[in-house]
Amino acid sequence: MPTARDVKKRIRSVKNIGQITRALEAVSASRVRKAQQRVLASRAYAEKSWEILLNVNSSATKGVPLHPLLTPRSEVKKVMVILITSDRGLAGAFNTNIVRAARRFSDRLGAPVQFVTLGRKGRDSLVRVRADVVAEYSNPAEPTIRTIAPIAMDATSAFLSGEVDEVFVAYTDFVNTLTQRPRVLRLLPLMPYETHDQVAAEYIKEAPKVTAGSLSYEYEPTAEGILAEIVPRFTQLQLYQAVLESQASEHSARMVAMRNASDNAASLAEDLTLVYNKARQAGITAEILDIVGGAEALRSTVEVWEEQALQAYQHDLLEDFAAAHGGKQASDDLTKLEGIGPKISQALKAAGYNTFGKVAGATEMELKVTLERAGIKLAPAAATWPHQAALADRGEWDELKKLQDSLVSGRES
Repeated sequence: MPTARDVKKRIRSVKNIGQITRALEAVSASRVRKAQQRVLASRAYAEKSWEILLNVNSSATKGVPLHPLLTPRSEVKKVMVILITSDRGLAGAFNTNIVRAARRFSDRLGAPVQFVTLGRKGRDSLVRVRADVVAEYSNPAEPTIRTIAPIAMDATSAFLSGEVDEVFVAYTDFVNTLTQRPRVLRLLPLMPYETHDQVAAEYIKEAPKVTAGSLSYEYEPTAEGILAEIVPRFTQLQLYQAVLESQASEHSARMVAMRNASDNAASLAEDLTLVYNKARQAGITAEILDIVGGAEALRSTVEVWEEQALQAYQHDLLEDFAAAHGGKQASDDLTKLEGIGPKISQALKAAGYNTFGKVAGATEMELKVTLERAGIKLAPAAATWPHQAALADRGEWDELKKLQDSLVSGRES
């Protein structure tokens, strides 16, 4: 189980990350409104322009294209895909989804594909898989037709020169704040793209419906001149609209991702707070147990010291009493009795049996109880101590010597 200090550090880190995600959410929320306003303001114009272009081309030429950018190639030998991603991360699955869609779509084309990336995230992903990246551009924070024009001009030049036969734009179509869909739009030739491949078809951007019926147009000076003027501009317009759609989707995805991250950080902080309280409670319990164990050990030590001090005090009192009454020796050497060693002698004297006379006046049971209280459980020779002590107290040392010779380890044979 982690310590309370480790959990507290992790809680601090989670809260700091939560503050960062809330700040990013607020920034994305302010930018997503502007991006949505731009994309919604230009979407209707871009779709209607495409519809008018197709109407003009079909009615003026009766199905025969009058402009090279409107002419599909009979054989597609090489394809260019313009991949639009973001320069920054922390946008959930926004970049991953569009890169995956672009790669899956390019794999189904059946022709070599070269990529032009708009955004660092797409470039890095394609470079890692060793894709053919021929050009890269940064994704501007405030895109305009002027900033998008170089990309459209490069794609147009490659198409007109025959370097590529088709140009597609892979971007994320903005539906609403919570929904963004990866889409692929054919930029050149400027004609609706049709395919029988179901995998590729699920990513194709649906073309706007062309107005049915016969439309009468008058051209000044000619239809060819009008198409030569509006088709290149319309190519830039379609690419510009794709960039606006991608940026609105990016800010929406980042706002939602940062909101989820902030909620997860708050939830994780609450869970870690519970873990911290448990760890802190466990630490306090361990400290209390240590204190109780130390107090118990100290109490045992104090009791031993008190017992030793009491025994010493009693011994001193007995010596003083003996010295005050007749000058007799305060205590006898009990180790002269068979079966009594220094430890047993000390225990007996501590209990008041400090002379031969007192030992002689005690019973075997009293002596054993006294020794058990002192922690000595085995005293096999206690039965002979009163007899030996009586001989020693009367000074009959020879008789005591004979008695001890007849004993075996202090016991009668």
